[in-house]
Formats: sequence, C-alpha cells, structure tokens
Amino acid sequence: MILSGKIQLFFLCLLLLGNAGHAQNLFNTENSKKFANYLLNTRQYNLAAIEYERILNISPPDAEITSNLIKTYRLGKICEGSFQNIKLLGAENFFSNDTVASEFLNLSLTCNCCYQKSDFEKAIFSLPETKQAFYRLGYYFFNHKEDSLFTFSKNNQNLLSASYPSVFNNIGAMENYKGKSPALAMALSAIVPGSGKAYSGLWGDALMSFIFVSSNAWLSYRGFNKKGTKSASGWIFGGLSAGFYIGNIWGSGKAARTYNQIEYDKLYHEAQNSIYNHF
Repeated sequence: MILSGKIQLFFLCLLLLGNAGHAQNLFNTENSKKFANYLLNTRQYNLAAIEYERILNISPPDAEITSNLIKTYRLGKICEGSFQNIKLLGAENFFSNDTVASEFLNLSLTCNCCYQKSDFEKAIFSLPETKQAFYRLGYYFFNHKEDSLFTFSKNNQNLLSASYPSVFNNIGAMENYKGKSPALAMALSAIVPGSGKAYSGLWGDALMSFIFVSSNAWLSYRGFNKKGTKSASGWIFGGLSAGFYIGNIWGSGKAARTYNQIEYDKLYHEAQNSIYNHF
C-alpha cells in the first residue's frame, strides 16, 4: 500500500510538471504575439495594449511589437499615459524604422497631446521628404496654426499635391473659403427685414422676422392713424416693431457668422478625415 501511494505521487508530479511546461509554452513570446495580434485584429485595443506591453517587458526589444503597440494606442484612442509607456519601453530606439516612426507620429497627431516636441522631431527626421511634409502639415493642422498651415502647404505644394492630393485640396479649400459677410447681412436686413437671414440660408427665420416687424409696424400705423400720438396701441406696437427690427439686424449678422463657422467646420472635418485616411 505504501509503495502504491508513492507510485501515485510520482505520476502526479509528472502530470503537474507536464501541465506547467504546457502552460509555459502557451505564454512564450511567439504565442503571446499571436494572441496580441488577435486582440488587435478583433478591436480589443485595451487588452491588446496590455499584452504588447507585457511582451516588450519580458522579451528583447522588437520593432514589430513596438509598432503594433503604438498602433493599438492610436486605434483605441488610448492617449493618457501612452507616451510615457512608449518612452519607458524604449520605442524611440526604433525611430529609424519607418513603420515605428510613422505610427508614433500618427498617434501624436491623433491624440494631439502628451507627446514631447523633441520626440516628434526625432521621429520625423528619419522619414522620406514626402512623409516629412505630410506630418509637418498635420502638426500645423491639428494645432490650429492656420497661417503656418497655409504657408507650408503652398511652399510644399509639389510634394503634397503629388502624394496627398485630397489633403492638399482640402487644405486649399479651407484657405480659399470666403463665407458670408456679416456686414452685408445686417445691411440687407436693415433695408428689408429678414433678408439678411435669407442671405445666410435661414429662410424660415427670415420669414418670421419679416412677419413680426411688418405686422407690428402695420398695427402701430393703424393705431396712430386713428388716434394720433395719443394712441396707446400705436406706441406699443411701434415699440415692438422697433425692437424686432433692431433684433433682426443684429440676428442677421450673427446668422452669417454662424453659417460661416458651420461651413468652415465641414471643410475642417473633410481635411481631418483625409489626413486620417493616410494613417
């Protein structure tokens, strides 16, 4: 009985050792890469980022894993803490690799925060001239430095128009956008109430402004016509008409500015999407 128990214990130890070896095999670097790639491809970005970070912490530096980690941060919009992790994991040692450098720049522009300008410059330095132009354009764009953006776009139009035509054209559309004139909108409404809002495309508001101003003006006229300056209704409706008239002029200028902002935002988002499409 004692011998039988020892034999059972021996086989149990063998079984446990075998399972431990199998578990170790499951978590080796190659299998971990496959699992992390699976998480990335199935859009489980937070989990993928954790797995890529674990791989880089337990294995030699790897450009492919580093690139995938940064890509995961970008696709998952994991901005907070990501640049600190990238630095701790030594990603900047791979900035000579086009893929790693490009992914770092993509993440920097997507987050538009947290990264150090020196790291941005280090990453961009190793890229071909055309890509450098694209990322510098992106830097000006996402930091809303419009004067620099338009100047840079003009100075590098040969590079940008050839390799990034949609981005170049969208930036040009932003620069050339004129919009509606608030002063003209106000002047039009001063002449014909509501016409300034119609100029800005607000036909419903234009009609309401015209009806309020004109109807109160007519009621005021009727009151004064019947009772002269002693007409209470004449003064009341006259005051309402004057208030609506002044408000209509001010509102027309605001409508033109609002219209311009909406249209410019559309152009901005079109340009933004064009840039993202090249990531």
